[in-house]
Amino acid sequence: MIPVQLPSASGMKPLHFTLLTIAMAILALVYVTYLAARWTGYWESDVVWMSAPQQRSVRIADASFTVPDTLMRSPGQGLSFLTGTETVSSLNLAVVWPSMKGFRATGNRSAERPGSNLILIDIAAGAEEVMRDRLVTVYKRLARGDEKAGPAGLKVLTLSSAVALETDQVVFEPGRETGFIARCRQPKGEVSICSRDMRLGEELTITYRFDRKLLANWGRLDRRITQLVTALQQ
Repeated sequence: MIPVQLPSASGMKPLHFTLLTIAMAILALVYVTYLAARWTGYWESDVVWMSAPQQRSVRIADASFTVPDTLMRSPGQGLSFLTGTETVSSLNLAVVWPSMKGFRATGNRSAERPGSNLILIDIAAGAEEVMRDRLVTVYKRLARGDEKAGPAGLKVLTLSSAVALETDQVVFEPGRETGFIARCRQPKGEVSICSRDMRLGEELTITYRFDRKLLANWGRLDRRITQLVTALQQ
C-alpha cells in the first residue's frame, strides 16, 4: 500500500487565507454597489425608480400620453412599455413640489413622512364619480359637527369620532360646485396624507396624494398638476 501524505495544518493556511480574502472582496463589492444604488436612487425600499431618461408613449382609453421615465413611479411600468404594451388602464407618476420634476430618491424616503414634498399622481380610465359628487350626499351627512374654517379659505368636515384611531377629514372649497376637495387621513402618531381626485375630460380621472401641509397652496397645486398632465397628453 502506498502511503498518502495529508497536507499539514500549516500547509492549508495559505488556501484558507486566499478563500477568506476572496469572500471579503466579494462582500465589499456588493456593499459598495448597494451604497451606490441607494445614493443614485436606483435602489429604494419604498419606491423603485427608472434609470434611463427616455420617453414612453402610453394610451389610456382614447387619450395618448408621452411620459419621461423620470416621472414614472414603477420600473415595471416602463418595462411593459418597452415590450410594446402601450395601452394601460392607469399611469402612476411621482413628482416633487413645487418644481413638478420627477422624483429621484437619495435614501429611504416616501410620501408618508414629515416635510415631504412628494406628490403621487395616478391617471386612470373612467370618470363616473369623484369626491365632489359626494360632498352633499355623503360627507356632509356623515360629518360629526359643523364645518370649520380650514387653510387658505377651505372648509373642513370631520368624519371620524374623537376617540377614533385615525382622524378622517374632508377639506373643500365652498361656493363652487366643481371646486377643490380632498380627503385627509391621519393615523395616530403619523403624518396626515390627503387624496384629491378630479375629472380630466370625459374618460379620465386624475387622483393625487400629498402631505397635508401642502393644502396652503391648494389652488396652485391643482393648477400645476392639471398643467403637467395636460402637457404630457399628446
